[in-house]
Amino acid sequence: MKTKRYLLLSFCISTLLLSGCNDKTNIEDITMTLMLGIDLNEDNEMIIYSSNPVFDKEVSDKNEEYSVKASSLREGRGELDSLLAGTISKGKMQVLLIGKKVIQHEDWFELLDSLYRDSFSSINCKVIIVEESVADVIYSSPSDKIRLPLHISKLVETGDKRHITRETTLHDVQSDHYSKTKTGSIPRITYKNNSINLSGFTLLNHKDMYVSDINQYEGELLQLLSNTKLDQLFLTTKLSKEETNPFQSKLLSYNVGDLNRKIKVKYENDQFVFETDYSLAIYIKEALNENPYKDREKIEKELKEKLTADFNKLVKSFQDNGIDPVGFGEYARAFQNKHWEKVSDNWGDAFGKSNITIDVSVRIKDEGLNMR
Repeated sequence: MKTKRYLLLSFCISTLLLSGCNDKTNIEDITMTLMLGIDLNEDNEMIIYSSNPVFDKEVSDKNEEYSVKASSLREGRGELDSLLAGTISKGKMQVLLIGKKVIQHEDWFELLDSLYRDSFSSINCKVIIVEESVADVIYSSPSDKIRLPLHISKLVETGDKRHITRETTLHDVQSDHYSKTKTGSIPRITYKNNSINLSGFTLLNHKDMYVSDINQYEGELLQLLSNTKLDQLFLTTKLSKEETNPFQSKLLSYNVGDLNRKIKVKYENDQFVFETDYSLAIYIKEALNENPYKDREKIEKELKEKLTADFNKLVKSFQDNGIDPVGFGEYARAFQNKHWEKVSDNWGDAFGKSNITIDVSVRIKDEGLNMR
C-alpha cells in the first residue's frame, strides 16, 4: 500500500514539474528567415531581401522571397511584417548576402547593428559578398538543388573544408571591424548562367570599404600566407606556359600537407621589416610535361621560385592598397609594440611602407603513382 502511495505521489510531483503547452507555436505559423540580403538599387536606395522556407503542405513552392525598401534592417523587418503571414524568426538565419555596391560606401557596417544587438540573431550566420545583384541570387531558386539558403550555406562550408574559400561569420566580420592589426576579407560569389559559384575573396580596408577582389588561386595563397590550418588544400601551379600549344604547358597539381611559417619583425630606417619563411610539404597529384621521379630537385626549385614570386606579388598588391588581410600587424604589435603603437590608428599606411621579403621552400613528399 505504501508503495502505491509513493508511486502516486511521485507521479503527481512529476506532473506538476512538466512544462505546459499553452504557449506552443506551430511551425506553419512561423516565418523562419534562413537568408537575408542587403543591396542598393539603381537609385541608390537600400533594398532588404528575405528568403524563407514554407512548411504548408498545400503550397507547392517550398520557398518564399520578399524584398522591401528600407533605411535599416530593423525598419526592413517592420516592412516585411506587413507582408508575411507568420511571426518572423531570425535565430536560424544561415546566410547574409551583401551586394558589392553596399560595401563601396563608408560606414555600411553600421547596417548590421540590429543583428549584433538582437540576442535572437545568429552570430554564426555566414556573410557573403555578391558580385552582381543580390536579387538575381535570391530569386534564382534552382530546381535541382536543395533550398537555396541551405545550398549556399553548404557551398561555403564545402569550400572552406577544401580551402577554396574561408567561412566568414557575422562574428568574424565584427572582429575584423574592430581589429587594428588586420583588415577584412569576405568570400565572394557570382551568379552566371543560372549557377552560383564561389569566386575568391573581396578585400576591405580599415574602414570596411571595398578595395579589391582576388580570384580563387590568390585566395588559396592568402590562406597559406595566413597560416591557415590545412586539411585538403589543393593547388595547381603553372610552372611555364606554351603559347602555341596549350598541351605543352608545364603544370603541377598537388595537395599541401605540412605548412610551417616563421616571421621575424624588425624596425629599421623608420619602417617595419618582415622576413617571412614558408616551408611546404606537397603531395603531387598531376604533373604535365614534368617527371617528378627523374627531376625531383629541379621541380622543387621551379615550384619554389614560382610560389615565391606569386606570394610576393600578392603581398605587394596588399601593400599598394594599404590593406593587411594576412595579419602582419599582429606580429608588429607583438614584437615591435613601441613602434606599432605610433601607427596603430593608421596601420594600412605603415604596412604599405614596410619592407617585406617572402621565401618559400618546397619539399616533395610523394610523387604519386605513375603506371607509365
